[in-house]
Amino acid sequence: MTTKTKKRIWGIFIGIGILLVGLLINFIPTWNLQTKGMNVLRGEWINVYYEAETDAAKDVFIFANAETAAIAEKLGFSEKQDVNVYIYDHQRVMQTKKYGYVVPLLGLDWYIGDNIGTDVILTSPANPGEAHDYDENKYAVLHEIVHAYVSVMNPDIDLWLTEGVALYLSNGEPFYKEYLEYVAIPAYKDTTSNNPLTFSNCGGYTFSHTYIEYLDHTYGWDRVLKLISTKNYEECFNKSKKEIYEEWVHYIDNYYQ
Repeated sequence: MTTKTKKRIWGIFIGIGILLVGLLINFIPTWNLQTKGMNVLRGEWINVYYEAETDAAKDVFIFANAETAAIAEKLGFSEKQDVNVYIYDHQRVMQTKKYGYVVPLLGLDWYIGDNIGTDVILTSPANPGEAHDYDENKYAVLHEIVHAYVSVMNPDIDLWLTEGVALYLSNGEPFYKEYLEYVAIPAYKDTTSNNPLTFSNCGGYTFSHTYIEYLDHTYGWDRVLKLISTKNYEECFNKSKKEIYEEWVHYIDNYYQ
């Protein structure tokens, strides 16, 4: 092996090492969802950790703790799970808890909340950011709490199913037949993707709750819960995932008038 080749190999190793160290440093904020001095409110169904914006945090807590009971019971839970909500006074801090220090480069002004398994991260309604207002941030917590409880049932749940259930049980907007004049029904391959951008771009936030609505109305809520837990369409419906998709498309085309 020539000296030039050795130098090239060492250069590759050093480059990989720098990249790995950079990734490690970037994700330091994600290691601990709590920030220094956080307080906690413990409820019957959730715990809420918060920073200095006490009034807003208590407002979210009162709303979420009351509404989560019905959500949890709908999902088959009879007792509190280890579901925690972390409210950050600044949107940038919330975003770093999911994506790290790289957040300023991502342009996520719309991004106010998320779930990381059974943990919910939320921007305080007191400082909602440029794209939302107080109430939008406050009510967004319930959508994320649904995700958190669903993750207890199945941590490997498909994006289409978990978003559909969260919208169906919390904040899904009514669907109107007129939507089909300018928004196409998502293609089957898009409904099988776990890429958040694919989900958003294909109209997932417009359509996915109607998918859960269809399953609920046609097969019953018990089957929906079984699907969430198993992701096994054959076992739940004696039909393939593609067949259920085609039934849902027919439902959208014919039910909404």
